[in-house]
Amino acid sequence: MMKLTQPACKFCKGSESSLFSCCTPEEHEKLGLAKSCNFYKKGQPIFQENSMPVGLYCVSEGLVKITKLGSNGKEQILRIAKPGDIFGYQSLIKNSRYKASSIAIEDSSICFVPKSQFNELLTNNKAFYDGIMRLLCDTIESAETKITDIAYKPVRGRIAEALILLDRAFEGKEHITLTREDLAGLVGTVKETAIRIISEFKHEKLIEINKRSIKVINQEGLMKISHLYD
Repeated sequence: MMKLTQPACKFCKGSESSLFSCCTPEEHEKLGLAKSCNFYKKGQPIFQENSMPVGLYCVSEGLVKITKLGSNGKEQILRIAKPGDIFGYQSLIKNSRYKASSIAIEDSSICFVPKSQFNELLTNNKAFYDGIMRLLCDTIESAETKITDIAYKPVRGRIAEALILLDRAFEGKEHITLTREDLAGLVGTVKETAIRIISEFKHEKLIEINKRSIKVINQEGLMKISHLYD
């Protein structure tokens, strides 16, 4: 981890979608004085399961996977955080140990907001509070959808859906650089199955493969496969 010059929230790549966009100029000034920004190399953990939270994290640049170890010891990806997204807020609000870990998918710049500043925004900024409540509801809804998909949607449909979501997460980049193992963890399958289906999608000219990266060339075709099992 390496400390970086603190970027102003308004200059962040995800500033428009960031929860901090609802802050007042005075709150942004306080936030700028309180927060820090650190650089994490690809594969480096940001926080780990069972550790205690001391603040809020926000992606400035790069991508972060939020993961949890299953009973079989395999990593399950719960979600992927992109620029402007915050993470680690559930355990921070509950004041409990993290139930998941966070790891940089690629070289990433991550801002850290101390717990005291986060609590101050929750107390004094209704728009920020409402935004956190919506995020919590979205998280529950997403988890329910994922459980249903794993139970009823075949792996082929889940991978098609995951590639569409990843293509959006990697917006502005030509290729998706998520590993096959991470892709398998995202949809709840094994790496061998993910590799086989990715190969099928390549032959069907839905994607292109360049070494270990993937480029979506037919998003409509992937959407048809994803919705085929809805």
